[in-house]
Amino acid sequence: MIGVATWLYAIGNCEMETAVSGKYGTQIFNALSDWLINMRLVQVLTGLVLCLVAAVLLILVNTRLNLIHKFSYMPTLCYVLLVGGAPEIQAFNPVIFATILLIAGFIFLVTASESEELSYNFFYVSALISFATFFYQYMYVYMLVVWFVIAFWRPGYWREWVFSILGFALPMFFAFCWFFLINDDFLRIGNFISEIFYIQRVMPTLSLSTIGFFAFCIVIVFATFGYTLRYAGSKKTVIRTGYQILFLITVITVVMIFIIPDMFPYAWYLLAFPLSFTVSCYLATVRSARWATATLAALLAGVVVAQIMF
Repeated sequence: MIGVATWLYAIGNCEMETAVSGKYGTQIFNALSDWLINMRLVQVLTGLVLCLVAAVLLILVNTRLNLIHKFSYMPTLCYVLLVGGAPEIQAFNPVIFATILLIAGFIFLVTASESEELSYNFFYVSALISFATFFYQYMYVYMLVVWFVIAFWRPGYWREWVFSILGFALPMFFAFCWFFLINDDFLRIGNFISEIFYIQRVMPTLSLSTIGFFAFCIVIVFATFGYTLRYAGSKKTVIRTGYQILFLITVITVVMIFIIPDMFPYAWYLLAFPLSFTVSCYLATVRSARWATATLAALLAGVVVAQIMF
């Protein structure tokens, strides 16, 4: 219900341009947005559903990896709130598709990093990242996370490098075959490749309410980061590994935002994935219920104020 409530402004103003296309998405996403071009309400509702799917997947992440050490809906709530105060990004956009695939890949990656045997999960997570690149062109940078895990946590399993490369290359190969068989056009294949790897540097224009909300969320994340760091450090290896990989995802996303400013503000959907666990870990496990309640109330208030100001 809270997730739906945070999208009410976008639903009520669905006559605005809502589908994000062009530089933000690749041909596959643009084909979907063109199909929905005259159905603005459907665009917004589809974006809402995808956002809720990404949020609910965080419950699966916590259930499988036990990052908060107990069952909790708090990661889902935090994700919904972290993206709920910025109506500017509440649209049918490619980053939501990519975020869902990244969350699914994260489960495979953490499981693989803790395996004592040769793991084929590196093939699966690389394939998911490759497929995500078909929707959002910059997702290929998250292969750095996969290779970092192999290099530093799996140095003895050299064949996993091969699995990761094959996993990323296979969806690309099928896409190229599809373009060739359907269109018999090498130029179209070349355009598809250049579209994915072309970098644009366009500084986005954001409203003051959105900038203020993002800054407020970052303050809350920093306020809870120290506690989460201590919590993860005291737990078993798989939990520490999960939080370390979340930290890598955060660092890579922030660096890419500085290198490619046009990733922002929609990259906030990607950032909200690891940040939601930072905040929710504090809210769900801190001993002081008073401070946890105050932090959650502040986040809720921030969403309400940002929505009103916008």
